[in-house]
Order: sequence, then C-alpha cells, then structure tokens
Amino acid sequence: MYCMRALLSLLCIVMGVYSLQSQQQTDSITKELKRIQESSNLVGFAVAIVNKDSIVYSKGFGYSNKEQQKPYTTKTVQPIASISKTLLGVALMKAQEMGLLDLDDPINDHLSFTIQNPFYPNEPITIRQLANHTSSILDTEHYNKIYIFNDSIPPFYENLPQKSKLGVKQEVDLFNNNQMMPVANFIKNQYCTDGKWYTSNSFSNTVPGSTYDYSNMGANIAAFIIAEVSDMEYTKFLQKYILNPIQMDNSGWASKDHPLENASKLYWYGNPIPQYEFITYGDGGFMTNIEDFSKYLIEVMKGYNGESNILKASSYKEMLSQPVSKEFKKNVFWTIDDEKIGHSGNDPGIISHAYFLREGSHGIIVFVNTSEVENDMISVRDIYRTLLKHM
Repeated sequence: MYCMRALLSLLCIVMGVYSLQSQQQTDSITKELKRIQESSNLVGFAVAIVNKDSIVYSKGFGYSNKEQQKPYTTKTVQPIASISKTLLGVALMKAQEMGLLDLDDPINDHLSFTIQNPFYPNEPITIRQLANHTSSILDTEHYNKIYIFNDSIPPFYENLPQKSKLGVKQEVDLFNNNQMMPVANFIKNQYCTDGKWYTSNSFSNTVPGSTYDYSNMGANIAAFIIAEVSDMEYTKFLQKYILNPIQMDNSGWASKDHPLENASKLYWYGNPIPQYEFITYGDGGFMTNIEDFSKYLIEVMKGYNGESNILKASSYKEMLSQPVSKEFKKNVFWTIDDEKIGHSGNDPGIISHAYFLREGSHGIIVFVNTSEVENDMISVRDIYRTLLKHM
C-alpha cells in the first residue's frame, strides 16, 4: 500500500512538472507571437501546432475587423487561397476510390469539350498531370477574371506611393469589371480552340507530363472533372465526402447570397476590401478557421502515418509520396519536399501556410488576413519559424 501511495505521489509530481513546463512553453509562444503581431503591419492572424492526435497550441492575434476592434480568434473564418488545392487532392483520391475516375485517365475522357496542347495535339493530358502541375496548361492574363467582389473596391490606391499606384489601380479596375460566369465557360474560353480568349500561349511548348509549371487553371479543370464524373457540384462532393465526416462545420465557400458566419475582413495594401468569391472552386476560395482546418490536417497526418479515415491508407500513400523528380515539387496538389508536406497560399488580403513534417509528428497552420503591406512575408516567416522552434 505504501509503495502504491508513493508511486501515485511521484506520478502527480511528474504530471505537475510536465503541466507547468507545458504552460510555460505555451506562454512563451504567445509572448513571441504577440511581439511579432505588434511590430508588424499584419492586421490579424491565427496559428496552430498540431500532432496526429490533437491540437497542441492554437491562438488568434490582432483583429478580424480593425475598424470595429473585433479580435481575430481561432474561430475566425477566412479564405485560405491555394491551400484549397489540398482539399482538391483529397477529393481526387476519393473519386478514384469510388471508381469515378483514374488519375491516369486522359482529361478528355471526362470532359464534354476537348482540351489539347496545340504543340502536341496527339499527346493526351491526364488528370495526374493536372494534379502534379505538369499538364502544360498555363495560367494566362485572363486568370484574374476569376475574382468576383461582392461590392466595388474603393480607390484606396490614391493614397499609395506613386511607384505602385498605377499598377494597383489597374488591378482594382480589372477586379471591379469582372463578371460571374459558369465554370465550364471560363475554362472553354481559355483552352478550347473556339474560346474567345484562346491562343496557343495558353499552353507551354513542352510535352504534357514533362515539365513543371504551376497552374491554377489546371486545378480548376480537375475540380470540374470531379463534378462531371460524380454528377454533383464539386462543393457538394467535398461537403459530403470530406467536410461532413471530419465535422468541419464552419467551413465552405461563401458567396454574396450565402456568407459564412464570423468571417474576417481582408486587408489589401493596408486597406479593407469587400469580400469576394471565385468563378471556380478548385484553386482557391475555400473558407475555414484554425479549429476546423486543424481537424483536417490531423486527419491527413493520420493517413500519412498509415491510418485509414476519409481516405484509405493506400490513397494517402499515393497522394503524399515523393514526386518522381524534385523539379516537379507537387504530388496530387500537395507540396512535398525533403522536410515537409503541405501548401501555402496568397490572394488579395490573404497569406496562408499549412505544413506537417515529413517525419509525421507535428504540423503548423498560419492564416493571415493581410497582404501586400511592408514586410508582410518577413512577418509571416517569423511567425512560422517561431512555431517551428517550439514544436
């Protein structure tokens, strides 16, 4: 009995020391990130450190609405830009598991229109090439027509330095004149020979599958194919097979008619801008918060460690394996290098990062509601490095 009491007493002491050390580390992270926030031009952000079982640390800093002094919290929702492509990668693997497609299928097997590289018309473009950014499909000057703002962007550029005023004005004028259109039309206008914006410059003069060229529109074509083969909208496919099983209840795609609750303001060149949506869904525009996205990254980390959940373990292995060449950089829309796996993103008013270590132990998420301000990337780098240091 005495030995048992002594053991329990020792266990309590050890747990107490561990709890104290854990709290001290949490306080240290918060202090360092608070210092970065106060010395930066970032309006607001939230972060998380996760392992494959739980959230280790998460917190918001600054404001989701500076004008109203509304704090940015772990429940604040914002778009995450190109990190949205990781969900597209998972959706492709789910569609393949369901027998709806094979990644090595030619894309024209699943499209009601034809897309081919004019320089290599007999070389099929495959879904896997879209997912690895080796399809030879390029983003053109027409890609920026994708942003549809809920209201006109005010002429804040008048207050910018002369060297950047004209360029920003041109961007704002373009965004303010963009018009919503069906996804199929947006794709066909650029990549079908009868499209109104079509030119051979929409493709690289390289054999499909041979050269890495990051392509947002390649992602959009992949998402459109999922909609075609599943006979349901891409957003609904994602909701049914990914968001609902993980209980990502505060995530999705906002629109002017269906805004998401607790959404952050976005700050571009230091100015608040209206909310916007995309014509397409595959390449960006997904909105979530730190709490929801942590659930998602934890599921993927479990899959990477050999556990089946929303996908089979074999699908995770295929999706997250090393690309065949370091020059290719991506595998099924995930960035994979020697140290980490994940994605980053950048859109007007948005900077985002979500990665986990190749060893599969911990991951980092950073969502920022500010872009194109002085030293923004340096500040985000410092946030990321602080979290990495404390992992």
